[in-house]
Amino acid sequence: MRRILVIKLSSLGDVAHALPAVRALKERTGAEIDWVIQPEYAPLLAHCPDVARAIAFPRRNFARGVLPFLRELRRERYDAIVDLQGLLKSALAARLARGTLRVGPAAAREGAHRFYDARPVEPAGPRRHAVDEAMAVVDLVAPGPAGAPKPRLDFPSAENDGSPGPHVALAPFSRWPTKNWPVAKFAELGRRLAAEMGCQIRILGGPGDVAAGDDLARRIGERARSLCGKPDLPGLCSILKEMDLLVAVDSGPLHWADALGVPLVAVYGATDPARTGPYRQRDHVVAKPGLECRPCHARTCARGDLACLETLDVETVFQAALKRL
Repeated sequence: MRRILVIKLSSLGDVAHALPAVRALKERTGAEIDWVIQPEYAPLLAHCPDVARAIAFPRRNFARGVLPFLRELRRERYDAIVDLQGLLKSALAARLARGTLRVGPAAAREGAHRFYDARPVEPAGPRRHAVDEAMAVVDLVAPGPAGAPKPRLDFPSAENDGSPGPHVALAPFSRWPTKNWPVAKFAELGRRLAAEMGCQIRILGGPGDVAAGDDLARRIGERARSLCGKPDLPGLCSILKEMDLLVAVDSGPLHWADALGVPLVAVYGATDPARTGPYRQRDHVVAKPGLECRPCHARTCARGDLACLETLDVETVFQAALKRL
């Protein structure tokens, strides 16, 4: 094959889950790979050597951006078009691109499957991990050995601020309340890591987390500093590379840290680590055992008490962090 188009538009963590599939396509075919992605995530692909060209999908300004997008999308003819998103908008992009073969995921939704020439068989029983789901799509284009290869990434190292280690990052924020371990518990964890292990604590989050990140840093103390909203996404990955440990909820930083090989502890509530956990470090997920309601995959807690996170104690997460350090 000469050229392949990959479509994975969002989100930050889902883009990280697609990286092994892109590496596998490159290893198995040697083709040039273009990637359709939302503009806010496109800068990350500049640090993925397997991607020749990022094509920005104009989600927010579609009416104004659709014609330039279509020109870029149809500039090349592709031997295979690999939709890893499985939604109507991504399937339409696959249909509008010029190509010979169009494939998509088994769990495609919104009628997306009508635009594909092939998709994998849905497994019996529990769904595959998101990385394995993407690899099953790759196998339709270029069959290969079982297992997902490690992504190839070349983010530069962040400047060291000179503070003595260990350096531990906390990523406490996601868009789902049912993923977020209470900030008070993160504060207690940070204080213990600083006091008992001498850790420097860095708090990571987006522009909308600045006030919460600053507050968490104050609650931890002088060894903590919030970086919320400061680095761009490539800068975030450069910071992650320098960390001795990341403690995070199910969020974008968690999955990029896993792709980069950064040691981590993942705190899970409503979501299922078997489906969207850190792919290479699944043994380092901490979740409250014995609750029949989890994983519920819901943005709001049907019980009303968020027991999966409120009753997960700091000592359990602290001991998991000590093992990684």
